[in-house]
Amino acid sequence: MRPLTTSTELITPQRVQWSLRVAFAIVFCWFGGLKIVDNSPAHDLVEATLQWTQIDSISLLLGMWEVVIASCFLIPRITRFTLAMFLVHMAGTFMPLVTLPELSYISFPLGLSLIGQYILKNVVFLAAGSALYLLWRSHEHEAPLS
Repeated sequence: MRPLTTSTELITPQRVQWSLRVAFAIVFCWFGGLKIVDNSPAHDLVEATLQWTQIDSISLLLGMWEVVIASCFLIPRITRFTLAMFLVHMAGTFMPLVTLPELSYISFPLGLSLIGQYILKNVVFLAAGSALYLLWRSHEHEAPLS
């Protein structure tokens, strides 16, 4: 089977790039929106993880941050800035693995709890973010993907 690479075919680098952008926007808007309306299942985890900030509405602020990131994913001109915000956010999502091991593990180091598994799935987000960056960069510089 030959790879789908021409612009007349279903899967093109531009379509994959936009699929990633839209997927990120949906997830970040959804999760952020749930935090904004105080209906997020991650609320207690966010509060426990970021208790050191001593900000009463940290979950609300994080939700707003996530909605901003969601919106930025849809603006290719600011991809570098968007991915920088995304990486800062991703770094924060891994914090409970270190700061809240009692919630993240049932048996350290491989026995992840449901919360730990929820956090670990962000590795896939990092891979998708890397793919988006490569697709965006190759399109910006109009260099073929190798």
